[in-house]
Amino acid sequence: MKIGIIDFSSTAVSLLVSDIQGDMTENVINLRRSVSILDYLTDKGKLSDRGIEKVVDSVLFLMEAARKVGAEKVKMLSTASMRLISNYREVTAAIEASSGLRIEVLDGKAEAYTDYIANRGYSTLGSVLMLDVGGATAELADLEDGNMDNMYSLYIGPLALSRRYDDMYPDDDEARKLKKHIRKVLGKEGIYKGEKFSHIVLTGGNADALYRVYSDYYSLPEQTVRTMEKKKLSKLLKHLVSSSERSMLFIRNAPENVHVIIPAAILVNTVAKYFSSEDFIVSDAGVKEGYLRLIVEGMNG
Repeated sequence: MKIGIIDFSSTAVSLLVSDIQGDMTENVINLRRSVSILDYLTDKGKLSDRGIEKVVDSVLFLMEAARKVGAEKVKMLSTASMRLISNYREVTAAIEASSGLRIEVLDGKAEAYTDYIANRGYSTLGSVLMLDVGGATAELADLEDGNMDNMYSLYIGPLALSRRYDDMYPDDDEARKLKKHIRKVLGKEGIYKGEKFSHIVLTGGNADALYRVYSDYYSLPEQTVRTMEKKKLSKLLKHLVSSSERSMLFIRNAPENVHVIIPAAILVNTVAKYFSSEDFIVSDAGVKEGYLRLIVEGMNG
């Protein structure tokens, strides 16, 4: 049985179609349409008519793609995006009227939990923190702890951080202020107070984009397991904040994420220092994969 999952996040509308056979799944197609909702929000937090049109067009495109590969069911999720939009009822009504899909809106903890489900296998590495480098929010979970109450969704995602400075890129002083802000939020929320994590598993589209920039900067060969070292990421971050050559790295590797790569790098680097982590693993799995796994486990439970 082929099932499609469409995810409407704050940076994109994406599709995963998987073929489910018993408790096994095989990905058939994985597509992404970039739509940054913050580009279409009014001063009052409403998604503009043009923004709604872009989202609806993306959903219809992905539904057609799912149909072409034989998806028998398509489900649609929304994560941080709907939590940012003041006219979310209007947006969901427009999507549902055009596509026939009912949107399931995940709150922050549910989003973190689906990320956890998708990546809990990494707990075999020992003390591992999961960090979803999302759009407006960032989700954190201790992969050795499956209790949703101990998972977090914080408004320190790259898009939220990018709104704290005026230009496309932060300067040195602004980068320092962003780091201070992230540490303040982590401390105020009491996130895993006093704990250290040997590794951090990164998920989300911005994590993928950051890895592409990292890999190009260090001329890395293609790897089955995508890893980054904290010291090397710190060196890259200094280059991204101060070098005039950074734009070419972005254009070659992540043109759609150009305005959030630096805050994404700042977030990842700061979280690593906060929890004394030395390296990162960039995961291919996130909310869609975790939600699909919950469906499979429900079907077989």
